[in-house]
Amino acid sequence: MKNDHIEHHNVIIVGGGPGGLGVAATLEGWHPIFKGDYKFPSREVQRLAKQYENNPLALDMHELLDRDQRPIEFFRMRHHPTQQALSPDKWTLKFTKRARTDWLMLTTDSPGGLWNNVPREQMTLGPAHWMELAHYPIGKFYQETGRVRDLNDLAHRDDLIDYYKAFTRKLKLENHIRTGTKITKISPALEKSKKTFIVHSIEQSTGKTKKYSCNHLVFAVGPRSVIRKLDVKGIQHKYVSSAYTHPNDYPGERVVVIGGGRSADWAAQELHDSGRSVVYVMRQEPSSHLKLISASQYLPYYQRWAEILSSEQERMGLLYSSKVTSFERGGLVKINTPEGSIVVQADHAIVEIGGDPDYGLLSSFGDLTFHKKRDNFRFQLNQMVVDQATFESVDIPHLYAAGYIAQGTGLSVIGFHAGCFLIAGDILFKSAEAQ
Repeated sequence: MKNDHIEHHNVIIVGGGPGGLGVAATLEGWHPIFKGDYKFPSREVQRLAKQYENNPLALDMHELLDRDQRPIEFFRMRHHPTQQALSPDKWTLKFTKRARTDWLMLTTDSPGGLWNNVPREQMTLGPAHWMELAHYPIGKFYQETGRVRDLNDLAHRDDLIDYYKAFTRKLKLENHIRTGTKITKISPALEKSKKTFIVHSIEQSTGKTKKYSCNHLVFAVGPRSVIRKLDVKGIQHKYVSSAYTHPNDYPGERVVVIGGGRSADWAAQELHDSGRSVVYVMRQEPSSHLKLISASQYLPYYQRWAEILSSEQERMGLLYSSKVTSFERGGLVKINTPEGSIVVQADHAIVEIGGDPDYGLLSSFGDLTFHKKRDNFRFQLNQMVVDQATFESVDIPHLYAAGYIAQGTGLSVIGFHAGCFLIAGDILFKSAEAQ
């Protein structure tokens, strides 16, 4: 069913994960202010922080770049001045409520983005306070919901999803978030139009198509908005799953896990510890996997990996430098290994090979400029190259990359959240200029 009416908003945010939620809260009028005694390393930066302490969003962030201060760090250093969690009363980053600008968020999932689709027992890669959005401290959420948690411990996915949903209620964002909306294309508006973007969507529950227009677009689709597919024969067999959920969803004894990243590590280890016999197929060499395990001993499930590897591995078969070539009838999985081709009998095969940002949505704008982001923990993606003062795309004016897909951000919310202030500040500035 087609809807020809084009609904217009000043800002449309595509994606409902932490990257988009931070921008939404700031555009809603929850603006940062600086309070208390925090000293930046540079006297000039300290002077600017003092000058704009009551409205840091009004600062031209290029002034910080001119003084060798990364703007994203300017805010992050106030939010996370130490590695350990601080109680909110010790924060020097506070918030005040100002007028909202017109924004709308379109997302397939509920608030929290990809966290809605991770394994049911998944834990975070860092402390709980690394996952918070500064407008509503996660410690305050724990307190208000009666959860006894240590902010320096890892967070369970259920707590995290509940937190992001509570975030939208606390800051009164819900009425401007439309879930169950799949974006199919983003294109430039007609030259004669005063608008900048046309957003094409489909309502997942009804199949209804709808178009939106906006002056500014925040691209916050997340690093796994398109799940990678294993292009081999037999992928359609019922015993093959495209993602891992929970051991109870895979009855039987023998499971083949295909992957090599953190998600596949989680699946293989949890299935092993639930009593399954696991064959773990990876393209990487043993040295890469062992390096990750060694470097990740601060995480309980990698401590468990070290224990598994140091013990007799009767139920964990590791096939490095290997790849699946086909899935055959009757649960037969063909695998190429350095020693030759083998066939493994399985009750289930789980393909957990990650995903990519859906840059195909922007194909109407031509080629994009990317920065290849590679970390020490096998997290790899192409980040959009952006103005480091505003996170505006260098290729598409008025389009902003939010979250981990923006160049210059790091993994986990602590690595990208402060970018929301750069984005919102620039949108507010341009919106005021246009009036």
